Amino acid sequence: MALPAHFLIRNVDVWNATGVRKACDVLVAHGRITKIAARGTLPALRELGAEFDGRGQALIPCGIDVQVHLRVPGQPEKELPLTGLRSALRSGYAAVLTMPNTKPVIDTAQVVARAQAEVADAERQTGVRAFFTGAMTRNQDGNEAVDAVELQKAGVLALTDDGKGVADDDVMLEVLRRATAVGLPVLQHAEVPGHGAALAPGPTQQKLALRPYPAEAEWKMVERDIRLLRQVPNARYHVLHVSSGKTVELVRAAKKDGLRITCEATPHHLWFTSSDIPVGNTNFKMNPPLREDSDRVALRQGLADGTVDFASTDHAPHQCGMKTEDFQASAFGTTAQEATLRVLFDFLGRGLLSPERLVQVWCSEPAKFLGIDKDYGSLTEGMPFRALLADPTAAPAPVRLEELESLSKNSCFLGAPLPGRILAVFNDAGLFRFE
Repeated sequence: MALPAHFLIRNVDVWNATGVRKACDVLVAHGRITKIAARGTLPALRELGAEFDGRGQALIPCGIDVQVHLRVPGQPEKELPLTGLRSALRSGYAAVLTMPNTKPVIDTAQVVARAQAEVADAERQTGVRAFFTGAMTRNQDGNEAVDAVELQKAGVLALTDDGKGVADDDVMLEVLRRATAVGLPVLQHAEVPGHGAALAPGPTQQKLALRPYPAEAEWKMVERDIRLLRQVPNARYHVLHVSSGKTVELVRAAKKDGLRITCEATPHHLWFTSSDIPVGNTNFKMNPPLREDSDRVALRQGLADGTVDFASTDHAPHQCGMKTEDFQASAFGTTAQEATLRVLFDFLGRGLLSPERLVQVWCSEPAKFLGIDKDYGSLTEGMPFRALLADPTAAPAPVRLEELESLSKNSCFLGAPLPGRILAVFNDAGLFRFE
């Protein structure tokens, strides 16, 4: 529904990375927060429908998802701009960063402009902003670094060959140099090519007699990249979708050495292990794969202590024909946006995350990483009002098919009992209720 120019949300707990203010009223004017005050201290608004009762629930900044496959341009069989951004909206996000492994690959300013034009209407309808990455190498073939100046001027916020790791040392070093010259971070899909595997070692991999996907394929590339980073010390280097505990250790040590290295974890790697994979359910096939419990423990600890900087989803929609029961032949990828905040609520309930750290990994750190923190990631006076109303303590309930707004339904979280619930989202396009 459309929102009036001035409105008041009464009786909410306002969550930020700096702390939680309990029992507040929040006044919004022309899309910006003008006042946050103690409950009952702000005067009533006379305009009909301009006050909302928050019923003591949590008001949390909308999320920022730094790894999303909107499949724009050229892959409408997998995702459409509107369904992709509706998925983000329903899941509580205000902005997404979409990956460049599209048709054609986003490796020139012309393709960037085409992609931006294709998502514009969906952005207006949903109130969710789509930011873009450019490829690191031409056509993502790993052989020639892109023109980073051209892509930066076209508006991309990062460079990545997501879906492929850049294996050639000289090419990767040139990517780092070019990206650093224009101030762009480099997002690495850390995977040494050639292993040809679908699943990490585990019960289902063994039962199906599949070649194991080794953790070394991830951490060996990160180890190599850290060596290269020492030659370009001002480079910003980010590891996408970390799955291995060894990678967490490497990132932690590199941070201590002062390198500008960051990393993220997905909700599925934080929630599941290789022992949870049902035979025949290829929604559990993703790249990198689910690994052992020790890896999951390392990811959770890293998220809590800041080694893992934030959570991103690697939202990877596929049409049904790409997700067969054959693990070896099926496409990699799962959707997971619908589960992310609820996974974080679970960690909150267990004491693994504080409310402040939850907000950091959900929105404030991703916003800082992308350089959009003046407009996203916090609920403070003067900021644009992009917030979700949630019940963090709602009893666990299974993720249902009807909650999935994506065109594709390949979520490994279907049926998983997760706590918490998003009740509504406020953003530039209005109020969206999900009760």
